[in-house]
Amino acid sequence: MRRTATADDVVKALGDLTDSSAISERAALQSLGIGPNDAKVLRFLLERSEDDDPVTPRLLTDMLGISSAATTTLIDRLAEAGWVEREPYPGDRRSIVVRATIDPESPARRILSVRRASVAEAASKLDAAERRVVADFLDDIARVEKHHVESIAEADSASRSR
Repeated sequence: MRRTATADDVVKALGDLTDSSAISERAALQSLGIGPNDAKVLRFLLERSEDDDPVTPRLLTDMLGISSAATTTLIDRLAEAGWVEREPYPGDRRSIVVRATIDPESPARRILSVRRASVAEAASKLDAAERRVVADFLDDIARVEKHHVESIAEADSASRSR
């Protein structure tokens, strides 16, 4: 039987998750020799299904919040390393699509998928109602955290302009 948890237990558990995520991310970046944006793009590409819209450089630029020149450099670096390839955009040969070329059995794919696999494994132990509660809880944390960060940034900006 599960014991009840306090708010402090939840905060500690989330802190532990954040710490393990940081350790996992450092290990992935170090073993693959890539940067955080490279990893974010590769994970994004690996999580796409055949039914999803094609990934364009513009989509990656918007997702990462970087310039189009920086996105081009990132794609060049990943393509040179053999992680991605460019293809003509279907129906518009002036544009390109970026897709991952990482072998499904490669250690790189497993390294990049550790978080997703870990979450899927833990979520599979929950029933549908419990998964809904967890998903809503995590969405709420993200929403509230974003709001707090924006409020702090606005207050900081206002105090600087005085």
